[in-house]
Amino acid sequence: MTSQIDVAAGPGSPAVAMDYARRMFERQRVPLPPMGFTVDWDDQPSRHKLYLDTPKVPLPVPFAGLPSIGVEAAAARAIAPAGEEMPALGVLASVLGCYGLIDRRTALNWNEDSTNKLRAAQPVWSRPTASGGGMYPAESYLVAGPSAPVRAGVYHYDTAHHSLDRLSAANRCSELAAATGVSAGLYLVATLSFWKNAFKYNSFSYHVVTQDVGALLASWRFVLAAGGLAVEPVLWFDEAPVSTALAVDGRTEAPFVVIPLGPTTPAGEGERLGAPNPPRVWEKSDRVRDFELVERIHAAALVGNAPRPDTTSPVGLAPLDQTDVIPLPAPEPSSTDLTTSLRTRRSSFGLFSVRPPLSASDLSSVLATTARIGRAGTDVAPAPRETPWTRLWVLPNAVEGLAERAYAYDPAEHQLTGAGSFDFGQVQRHYALTNYNISEVAAVLVITGRLEALVNAYGARGYRMLSIEVGQLAQTTYLAATARGLGIGAVLGIDNLAVDEFLGLEETDERSMLFILLGHERAGRAGYDHGLHHRSAEGDPR
Repeated sequence: MTSQIDVAAGPGSPAVAMDYARRMFERQRVPLPPMGFTVDWDDQPSRHKLYLDTPKVPLPVPFAGLPSIGVEAAAARAIAPAGEEMPALGVLASVLGCYGLIDRRTALNWNEDSTNKLRAAQPVWSRPTASGGGMYPAESYLVAGPSAPVRAGVYHYDTAHHSLDRLSAANRCSELAAATGVSAGLYLVATLSFWKNAFKYNSFSYHVVTQDVGALLASWRFVLAAGGLAVEPVLWFDEAPVSTALAVDGRTEAPFVVIPLGPTTPAGEGERLGAPNPPRVWEKSDRVRDFELVERIHAAALVGNAPRPDTTSPVGLAPLDQTDVIPLPAPEPSSTDLTTSLRTRRSSFGLFSVRPPLSASDLSSVLATTARIGRAGTDVAPAPRETPWTRLWVLPNAVEGLAERAYAYDPAEHQLTGAGSFDFGQVQRHYALTNYNISEVAAVLVITGRLEALVNAYGARGYRMLSIEVGQLAQTTYLAATARGLGIGAVLGIDNLAVDEFLGLEETDERSMLFILLGHERAGRAGYDHGLHHRSAEGDPR
């Protein structure tokens, strides 16, 4: 792949999306602009969006009342066609709590913040949802009508205090109905605040944050499924009226996912109430920067009021060669419930141990659960969905019954198909960071997708939608692995071009998007319980 400096810009431009993707995939070989960029840690933004003048609305304790359900069962419920029920306030509080603070991290590991987080002024807090670099750039909003479990109005979820900021008392549901084409009594909206990630990752940030919002969407799907609700998120919508309703500018913070909740009907034109007075927000950084590549790809992915593309011709993956297959054991449900998996999810920085090897049973269950969420429906690919955009691959290092070669996972037949051969030791050489020893990892899972086909079908929006799906699979893998007591870590620092060669994808339009490290952690590491929300032995909050 070669870099291109000038591309044809414009809304929906496939050239802009493919140029940005090309730069992301080759970034370990060709440096990204701006050259000479350094992170100003003393001027980093707050991890929480804090409004200065808005009233607070308290929320119930998150996850306290969720039914006991396993991750595997929740994934099965999440891929059903959307239901018509309105979530109760307790379920809604748990959905929002997927991005809230749940525990303080004090255990030492190989990550770069390990020496600082024991200091009182620099605590590191865990959240149920994974985020690239622990930046947490997504924001959650509610747009509620009279039938919602909260008073009509517009709300922002305050991650620092697990409460709602009431931004407006106006019912703006009709505007979101017109923007999405779906009329509902409650909308759950995920936005991305770019600076919260870009201060560290600069031009690379769009690639990271679009996967982050997908991880949050997966958590929402699981919690709603635990409450008996399947949903159909809207990914193709007119951002301008949604941004106006939320009082965000659509450029530095923009909506990416809208979920209609409760009974829904097709929507036509709605009444627009006009732009509200934006409430004041505290900005910790003295200097907030923009990055040209991020601005260009974000602008290219905006669709305005363009009609949603026809979904009768879905983008599918190329069939696998069935001459060299290895059947997997039937997936087995874990004994850990969804709530515990959300509360205890973490990345295993430097904690992997290659002994004992990963069992075929554990690998089988993690792959099956992760692949299942790839069939969950959206507005552009409604459930039941037979043609996912992504594929899972396995690069084994210490997995029972698997030789050192690449394998593609076939979820329909629940089997692995042998692909290219490779030296696992080369994976460490192509990893740019120092927070993992790849030789101690049992397997590297690779999430690939047909990026070019999606961009051709949906314009630059296809890049954004594929990244969201990749993030959903990553969070699902976290929950599935945690439920089975396995160590896990999602990384973007492995050379994409090298891995594409390992998988034999160079002559196809399938590309590696994200890498997930899987295996057992070292035994005997003591830890402390700093949880903010506890349960008694009977399972009730205390």
